[in-house]
Amino acid sequence: MSLYTRTGDQGTTYCAVLKQRVPKDHPIIEFVGALDEANSMLGLAKSLLPETFKEESQIIENVQRLIFNAGFSPLTPDKIGSKDIEWTEKTIDRFYSNPLRHFILPGGHPASAALHVARTVLRRAERRLVAIQNSTPGIYPEYTLKLLNRLSDLLFALALNINSRLGIQETPL
Repeated sequence: MSLYTRTGDQGTTYCAVLKQRVPKDHPIIEFVGALDEANSMLGLAKSLLPETFKEESQIIENVQRLIFNAGFSPLTPDKIGSKDIEWTEKTIDRFYSNPLRHFILPGGHPASAALHVARTVLRRAERRLVAIQNSTPGIYPEYTLKLLNRLSDLLFALALNINSRLGIQETPL
């Protein structure tokens, strides 16, 4: 079997959520595409982590799995649940114990910078999901919206933690 299928050459793609072919700019494809971008950036962040950051590496992998499941959630709500929100909140609380008192410029260690990019892409996915919810009757992805909101906070907390552990100062605005 070949990697290419030629089935998308006319500007359509198969949407697993809807179980049908849709235009490549369909709102659900835009949503899933943003999740895929965030997931890829998380893979980059994980690859840039020093080997001593084993816990953070595992957390990033868990986040990647949650993001993958979120792609199926608009019409398959059991993919994301309250336990995922709880895990995310507990993890944020562990890594964000010293709240910032000012805005910062994203950056620092390359892994932190990649986490900041993933965070902003997740925010875009969240906006796309709200658009789907507002335009598609019967879709109310309560847990997925909450999860994406929390995951972007978690990525921010991880980015700060990594910089702090490496002695890299955040750049305030």
